[in-house]
Amino acid sequence: MSTRVPTPDEIRAWPVTVDVPTAGRAFGVGRDESYRLAKQGRFPVPVLRLGRYLRVTRASVLVALGVSDTSDTIP
Repeated sequence: MSTRVPTPDEIRAWPVTVDVPTAGRAFGVGRDESYRLAKQGRFPVPVLRLGRYLRVTRASVLVALGVSDTSDTIP
């Protein structure tokens, strides 16, 4: 199964934090692999444990991808 990688504009539209599988899509990683990497401490960005939930910040994903937090296009 192929995982579609979101565009930078789609990532910028994410909430401030997203679940691990959503963040994994930005790196071309599927759900199971995302959780495995997070459990091993090898996910590409820091993973926050909030109770029983694993979350990743949108900003950390953008930084890891080398993408600015603002759109390069002028409305």
